[in-house]
Amino acid sequence: MAEKKRRLLFGVPLPVALFFIGILLPPEVSLNLGSLRLSGFRVVLIIVFLPSVYALIAGKHAKFGIFDGLVFGHAFWAVLALIKWGGIGQGIESGGIYVIEYAGAYLLGRLYIRSVEDFEAFARAYVAIVVGMLVFTLPEALTEIHIIRDSFAAVFGGPGAPYIDKRMGIERAFGPFDHPILYGVFSASAFSMAYYVVAQRDFRNFRGMSKTVGVMLATFLSGSGGPYVVLAMQIFVAAWERVLNGIVGRWRALFVLFGLVYMWIDLLSNRTPFHVFVTYLTFSPQSAYNRINIWNYGTAEVGRHPIFGIGLGSWVRPVWMSDSMDNFWLLIAVRYGMPAWFMLVALLLGLVIVVGSKKKLPQNWQNARHSWAFTLFGISVAAATVHLWNALFVLFMFLIGAGVWMADTKPKKQPKPGQTDAPETENKRKKRETLF
Repeated sequence: MAEKKRRLLFGVPLPVALFFIGILLPPEVSLNLGSLRLSGFRVVLIIVFLPSVYALIAGKHAKFGIFDGLVFGHAFWAVLALIKWGGIGQGIESGGIYVIEYAGAYLLGRLYIRSVEDFEAFARAYVAIVVGMLVFTLPEALTEIHIIRDSFAAVFGGPGAPYIDKRMGIERAFGPFDHPILYGVFSASAFSMAYYVVAQRDFRNFRGMSKTVGVMLATFLSGSGGPYVVLAMQIFVAAWERVLNGIVGRWRALFVLFGLVYMWIDLLSNRTPFHVFVTYLTFSPQSAYNRINIWNYGTAEVGRHPIFGIGLGSWVRPVWMSDSMDNFWLLIAVRYGMPAWFMLVALLLGLVIVVGSKKKLPQNWQNARHSWAFTLFGISVAAATVHLWNALFVLFMFLIGAGVWMADTKPKKQPKPGQTDAPETENKRKKRETLF
């Protein structure tokens, strides 16, 4: 009975389901309390934040570990940076909501995705959402009518979705999000889950591969370079894994290949590898030029304020440049300083290394590990050319937390024929699955 109460849809825990419902609510539904915008996912995170912190510290579901320490360390440093440059008021208001989004989304994944079964249920639900949303976004791209945003605007007020330029003959789809980039990255992030968990990396699995193609179509409808990078990076590493499956050292060889390509570009080009990378991964020379300027002026800002950054202050740039910084990793360093940046990068890389070093895992664990790691790889690469904000930021942190179980748990031993789980194990499992 406790298990049934905890589940809502596709076997996904209730708080996780509510969190994703909140992500899918258009901005027209959000409330403004002064300068604070209460979107659907923020409301969910605010409600579950303190119980989640208590559950982690009390060890109800998992023991507090080094990765949790990195999360809280980053959050603490970010608040310090905001207080230093904006005062106590900014630290409480802006810092508080940042902590809730950053640490709260991580904790949601950390505490509720605790087994391969939990991860598979979440992955199937996520893919189903992306594919199901095509019912709205495909007509949106073809008719220029933003069905979801405009419908909610008619009920709750607001301007609805603005019309952004067409690309490749289609209107860039918003779905329920603030911008096509958010819709595109949200969709692209489901690719590895569709391929590895839903389709089980089997091309003969027609239903699973159809959903994988559906994820690719949804990504295309965004008409945005960032989501295309997320998708392309996942396809690349999935192809590498499939072609070289079983070869020892294939991932080390991939890192060596990346290093050689970097050095080759650095030696033969009159531009830096970053400049070359940005030029070929953006839609227009103007976009590439803007991102190169962002890199140049942003890194100069980090050099001037390496410890605490500049908070929410304005960064030095030409008057003709927008204040939008389309580089998530750089923005973290500019706002909160290099210590916060290092803790976030250490969290991500450390988790991937620990999870990737596990040996002799069953096939369902391997599929979950590949889908999780490849998704984060795609988002992380694209984050060098786009900013992760609002729904995309909390999704990124949730996905990081949703893989910690692979680092601190072991696969269950398969019971012998006719043997069931011991009562003690079943009781522990039910106790872990009840947060409140």
